[in-house]
Amino acid sequence: MKLLFSLFSLTGLLACQQMDIPQAQRQSCDPDSSATHLKHQTYLSELRQYRLNTGSPGSLMLIQKPGEARWAGAVGQSNLENQTDLLVCDQFRTGSITKVFVAVAVLKLQEQGLLRLTDNLAQLLPATRGNIPQAEQITVRHLLNHTSGLADPTNESIRYQLSLVDNAEERFKQTTNQLLSRYVYGKPLHFAPGSGWHYSNTNYWLLGQIIEQKTGKRLHDVLDQWIFRPLGLSATYLDVRDDRNVIRGYADIYGNGRLFDVSHWDRADSDGEADGGIVSTAADLARFMEGLFGGKLLSESSLTEMIQPTLLPSCPTGDCEYGLGIEHWKTNAGRAYGHNGSSVGFEANLLYFPHNKGVFVLYKNNGNGSDKSLMDRLMK
Repeated sequence: MKLLFSLFSLTGLLACQQMDIPQAQRQSCDPDSSATHLKHQTYLSELRQYRLNTGSPGSLMLIQKPGEARWAGAVGQSNLENQTDLLVCDQFRTGSITKVFVAVAVLKLQEQGLLRLTDNLAQLLPATRGNIPQAEQITVRHLLNHTSGLADPTNESIRYQLSLVDNAEERFKQTTNQLLSRYVYGKPLHFAPGSGWHYSNTNYWLLGQIIEQKTGKRLHDVLDQWIFRPLGLSATYLDVRDDRNVIRGYADIYGNGRLFDVSHWDRADSDGEADGGIVSTAADLARFMEGLFGGKLLSESSLTEMIQPTLLPSCPTGDCEYGLGIEHWKTNAGRAYGHNGSSVGFEANLLYFPHNKGVFVLYKNNGNGSDKSLMDRLMK
């Protein structure tokens, strides 16, 4: 999720300057636990340069490769207001990495016989019938791989973006049904379902509702029961919680090098939402990918279906480089599966390299995008 700074109102911008974030006691961890790693200085130097290149207050990285111990490091600060050093065990917003978790839950529903990927939206969520064009033709698979044609308010709607900035608290209180009613219902599709590829967070708002409808439970509780607790992801959650110890997000709004705390926008835009609301740590994200590709969450056939690429003539070279809730990355270190997540004040990346079971996590608390070529150098 990436929002447009050029649309932000002055009122919303000036509000950032008054942020005073109290901070509770954080979970303790050893910031030097990787200091004896044979490549510690190489990895740390790359991470420091990445932070400088991106103008971020802080950044962290985790590298897991065959033949060497896991390395994790953090540089810079998690909270500029309190001058708090960023630690490798700090919790951060993961953004659209959340979609991988949600897709796993949908595939588990299919394994349990509670739905099929060919089931249509109107059948599963009757409220969409007549409100979303061709709801009878939009399938679960279309939602998972972004071929539904649905609009994406977070990136396309000026009305959505301005409402977030002008009154983040009001946006934070809006339910998924209210978001759909205000920004999705009645909007034309970009294309006929299944005929094109268009990334849309709306797809995962709807998938979250489908999961809750089929299980009779809140999405957080489903993910906790099926993923978080089985894998021991004790620092991971989707619930809306006190976020004082979550790494603060920053943005250079005016392009003059001065960073503003925009965590209230990040929080309002995604916390608790199926499209990007998970808060986690680098270690928990790595454990999730190990569990997913190690067969602890899905059957072999479901995992194969999940990573199967979406092939459409409208995509470059015919490969949309996206499966079911999971991105395909073609890197110099080999093909990787995972997801990028971003919002106004942060960027997170999680990748798994199946040929050698490598894991790469990269995070920074500045939402300005980045050159991630260091991964090519470090994951070979």
